[in-house]
Formats: sequence, C-alpha cells, structure tokens
Amino acid sequence: MTPQRDPIAAEARDRHLDRLTAQGHDALVVGGGINGAISALALASHGVRVALIESEDFGSGVSQESSNLIWGGFKYLQTYELGLVAGLCRSRNLLARSYASRVQEVRFLAALGPTSPYSPTYATLGAHAYWALGRFATGRPRRLSARALATVEPAVHSEGVRGAVEYSDYLLVDNDSRFVLQLLLDAVAKGAVAVSRLRLNHAERAGEHWHAEVTDQLTGSSHTVSASVLVNAAGTRATDLAELTGSTLRSALCFSKGAHIVVPKVTESGRILAFFDDDQRLFYVIPMGHRSVIGTTDTRVESSDVSITHDDRHFLLDQANARLQLSSPLRDDDVIAYRCGVRPLVIGAGEDTDRDWTELSRRHAVEADQGRGTISILGGKLSDCLNVGEEVVAAARSCGLEPAPPERAWFGEPPEGVRARFQRSATRAGIDELAAARLWRRHGRRALEIADLIDESPELGLPLSEVVDYSVAEVMVMARHEHILTMEDFLRRRTMLAMLETAETLESDPGVERASSLLFGSAA
Repeated sequence: MTPQRDPIAAEARDRHLDRLTAQGHDALVVGGGINGAISALALASHGVRVALIESEDFGSGVSQESSNLIWGGFKYLQTYELGLVAGLCRSRNLLARSYASRVQEVRFLAALGPTSPYSPTYATLGAHAYWALGRFATGRPRRLSARALATVEPAVHSEGVRGAVEYSDYLLVDNDSRFVLQLLLDAVAKGAVAVSRLRLNHAERAGEHWHAEVTDQLTGSSHTVSASVLVNAAGTRATDLAELTGSTLRSALCFSKGAHIVVPKVTESGRILAFFDDDQRLFYVIPMGHRSVIGTTDTRVESSDVSITHDDRHFLLDQANARLQLSSPLRDDDVIAYRCGVRPLVIGAGEDTDRDWTELSRRHAVEADQGRGTISILGGKLSDCLNVGEEVVAAARSCGLEPAPPERAWFGEPPEGVRARFQRSATRAGIDELAAARLWRRHGRRALEIADLIDESPELGLPLSEVVDYSVAEVMVMARHEHILTMEDFLRRRTMLAMLETAETLESDPGVERASSLLFGSAA
C-alpha cells in the first residue's frame, strides 16, 4: 500500500530523519520488530544515543504474525529443557508484572484425546512441574475428567477424550505489533531516534565508526547514518545483515512456518483451548477480541517469504472441526483473516537439521563481534524480550560503549503517579471505568492527551462506528505519535481491526472512512 502523507506523521518523521542523519550515534539498530524495539528501549534507558531504522513499518515482519501468547514454553518440557523453561518463565512473569494492563493471565485447557502422546496423569504432572518452574506465579493447574470437561467447556468435543488438564499462562490483550510499537515509543520518549521505511543498502566500518547508506523508500533520497556500534535486529534476515557487515556469527537460523486462521468466536469462556493434531503437535484456539484464532502449523521452509496456502487453511479447519463441538462446522467462508509467518530457530553453525528439527526451541542468541563493532540478535520471541534487552546492553559494553545504570527499571508501564493523574483526568472527562482501563492499556502515558481532548469536547470520546471502537480523540493522538503512514499501518498493526473484520466489512464501514480522514485528510 502506497504511503499517504499525513501532515502530522510526515512532520514527525522528517524531524526524526533530520536527527538521524545530522548527528552521530552510539548505536544504530537495524530492524523494527520486537528485537529492535527492545534493544532501542534498553540502550536508550541506559543513556546510549541510539537510532533505529526499519525498511517497512515498525512491527511489520514476524512480530505481527505471532499467536500473541506470552508463555514460558510448556512444550519444551517434552525435550527436558528445564533451564530454558525456567528462564522463559522468569521473563514471562516479569513482563506480566511490568505490563499488567497489556499482558494478562489466561487459562489453558488441554484436551487429551486419541492423538495426545501423553496420558492425563503424565500431562497433569507436567503442568505442575511447569507451574513450579514458573515460581507459582499463576493459578494452580488442575486435572479434569472427560465428563467434567464436557461441563466446563461445551465447545470441546469430549467423545474419546481421556481427560484434560487446565493451567495458566499469559496473553497480549491487544496485538503483538502494537506491543512492539509501544516499546519503541517508550524508547523514543527516552531519546531514541526511530524512522520507518528506510532501507539499508550498504554499511562500511571506517575507524571506530559505521557509516550506513540508507534509502528513504518514501522519497527515494539517500542518506548516511553514522554510529559506533551496529545492532543487527533484522529478524529472519539477521544472517544476511551479518554477511553484509562482515560480522562473524557462531549461530545460524532455520525457519519454521506457522499459520493461523481467524474465525468467529468459538467459546465464550475466555480460555485458550489446546489440542494435539493428527501428527501429535500442539495447536490452539486463542481468543482475539470478539474472534478466535486457530493455529499454528509447523512446516519447515527454506525462506522467510511465506504465505498461507489452501492446504494450511484446510488442515487447520479439519483439525479444529474434529475436536470442537459447534452448532455447525467451520467452513472456508468462516475464515475472517490469516496470520502467517516464520519462526527463526537458532542452530549451531553447520548443525545438522535433518534430524527432528521440530524439537528446536525458540531460544535466542545475542552475539557481539567486538572487532567489527556489531551485535547480532538471532531468534527469540516476545516472551523473552526483556532478557534480549539486558544481553544487548551487556554486548554494547563489550563493544566499547558505556551504558549507565538507569535510576529505575528500564521497562514497564508508566509509574503509578502517572496513572493516578490519568484516572483523575478520565473522571473529570466523564470517561467510565471500563473505557478508562482500555485507554490506559492501549496508550499508556498518551492516554492523558486523549482524556484532555475528551474533557474539552465530549463528542470526541465516542466510537467511530460499531466496527471501529476507537474514538476520534484516540485516532488524533495516534496520528501525533504512532508513525502511521498507511491505512494498513492503522488497521493491521496499530489496531487489530484487519484481524477482526473482513476486508469487505472494513471497506464499507463509515468508521474506517472517518479514521482515514483523521489520519490523512481523505478516505482510504
């Protein structure tokens, strides 16, 4: 989609571009997904002058295709990776405490039918081990009989099921790419410079600095960016960027394709339903707004350029229909949207992946090449992002930078004092409790600006339509801060609308037209 020139967003982008090219930086982060955003936030919070560039929109790669789960890796207990699970659980717990409005505990219900490789007893033991490795931070697991399962979750087809186990993990209430953007905006608030739609063409090490040649994909103009250290957060293309910069890596990547389909809501319980497919691999039915997401597939691919296929769609529909008890089976025309991306899996250089590569875990590797002044981030996932940030800061120190310990935690939602101010502003503006909680979750500190606008003009707080539950005030503030250059940015990544409604619904909805007018001065 061709970017439209929103005057507000364009002016903000031009300011960032001027800062990016007019001054030198301590660190240049290449990549605006979760690894890039958390790196920028961690470095900026430690007093490092950091710039970030992204060739497309922020959060538009793998970071917009996840399951939205923030979990400790229950499935890695299958391969006895206890240390990895314990570490992921620590990161998960810290994320949940630090972003309490955005990351919320949710119950998982795993039905153990004929395709389950585990008995209910063994699965229950595993759930309790997982709970213990997670330091008992969540609700206690419990075992359910087939009869109890039919009572508590009627959406599950219980015939042939030997039993079930229920346990807790966490879920992003809003979409993954929005969470990435929120982290990046926090980095910008701490002094980072961030510009999207800048393509890195060439990078050369001269003395103690990198000189990166970039092309502005909006104007075609070329620019040079200078920095002492280059942080490779290019996600699935991290090994390509390492080759471009001449950096030595000890690890490599292989890719697993994961596809999800979005369908009408399957259950009103709010639970995540877990099943084993016919190949004894886990797949889930996950709540997303007023819809359900079914997935994921697990297919070895050689390239990160993937899309959902007819076989993917029908595999997920067939597996779900065989395990769900619905008023009518899910069909092709029930599919509202798709989510499809790859998992970048870290392997040792030269490691044989002809073995059962599906057992590879979602661990990450942060590698510093001090001689070249580069830091490369390979693999990783949303759940483990805080560990990535800490490791990037340590790697920056090993590359000669001098990060300073911050006065308070470098991550997390704004302090309680800021939220108290917002609550007072929301009350004064007549915003009810549920709406205020939603505004805080979506916008954090920027919710104060929204409350002030609504206080001045209450009509600005009304939803744009029945489909678009964002208000005029919200979209106005999003236009000021969120680097929105296309309607796809707004519908797919700043909101979940493109995942919750069909393209036809959005094209004809007056709320979408109004949002486009607010963002760009005209209809999409």
